Amino acid sequence: MSVKKTFFGNMANGDAVDLYTITNKSGASVSLMTLGGGIQSIRVPDKNGVLADVVLGFDEPQPYVDGDLGFQGLLVGRVANRIRNAKFSIDGVEYNLPANQGSWTLHGGGRFSYSIWETADITENSVSFRKFSPDMEDGFPGNFTLTVKYTFTEDNTLRLEYSVLSDKKTAANPTNHAYFNLSGKSDGTIEDHLLKINADLFTETDENQLPTGELGDVRGTMMDFNEMHRIGDRIDEPFRAIIDGIGYDNNYCLRKNGREFSEAAVLIDKESGRQLAVYTDLPGIQLYCGGWLAKSGNPGKENGKVTYRRGVALETQFYPDSVNFPQKFPFSYVMPDEEFKTVTEFRFSVAQL
Repeated sequence: MSVKKTFFGNMANGDAVDLYTITNKSGASVSLMTLGGGIQSIRVPDKNGVLADVVLGFDEPQPYVDGDLGFQGLLVGRVANRIRNAKFSIDGVEYNLPANQGSWTLHGGGRFSYSIWETADITENSVSFRKFSPDMEDGFPGNFTLTVKYTFTEDNTLRLEYSVLSDKKTAANPTNHAYFNLSGKSDGTIEDHLLKINADLFTETDENQLPTGELGDVRGTMMDFNEMHRIGDRIDEPFRAIIDGIGYDNNYCLRKNGREFSEAAVLIDKESGRQLAVYTDLPGIQLYCGGWLAKSGNPGKENGKVTYRRGVALETQFYPDSVNFPQKFPFSYVMPDEEFKTVTEFRFSVAQL
């Protein structure tokens, strides 16, 4: 195993962005960037041993901070997903946040993702990034530090270990926003990818896809991925939790016991044979198929455009807007000076079809 540091490029303000590439003995690799502590590439083998990049992204830093391009590969904090009316309360105190999408907050306002992260530690097979956020930055309470350790193994597992510390009671819901396309091709959508999600329920949403606090049953609906099938089979079917033309952008309530670490989802590209299994100790996973991205025109790595339905994000998380439903949704506050931890793994392999 080895880790190599290279210069990725400069931001518009001149800040330098570095890449750290972890390579295992088989030649598979993960490239991580100090911008947003994000995943810039993951190169893993297909059924014939051919390596290809299986995440969307860009060949230079600047497009990653374009809000219309979907947080490609970036870490998201302090609180991922949507917060209704850009506010929440803890112990009777109301906190007001940036309304960076409509009337609500999306992905904590974006600051965590669009900042340069400190490189905290490097080993022969891991890189750790750290981001400090002062008390009341973007309206969130607590002097808050998020550290994420990426470890890449010889068997092509990428492990993400999140650690949060705060000096005040606060909320945290960090995730990674990589978009996967296991074909490794520079064109085509993910509609032919096969997907399984271990969930019987989903969070019901309103016309803006903001949670209502209720849970719906996936069984017998276009939301049901308990049996593996093509993402595109029912993506355009009318359904109350789906916006026409967008397709899946929904939180699934994982079938598990508490904070048990278990399989959440399995994604397969049948042609290449590549498989991704997602494991987490969190209760939810957001399925998003890039339906809000432009249908053409966006740049991308190696001439592969970051466009409509080109990749699928599988974001492990607490349910969206849990800060406003802490009694109804499974949720844990970060308590003062007590470390909060969560782990997600992306396990790449060749499918046995």
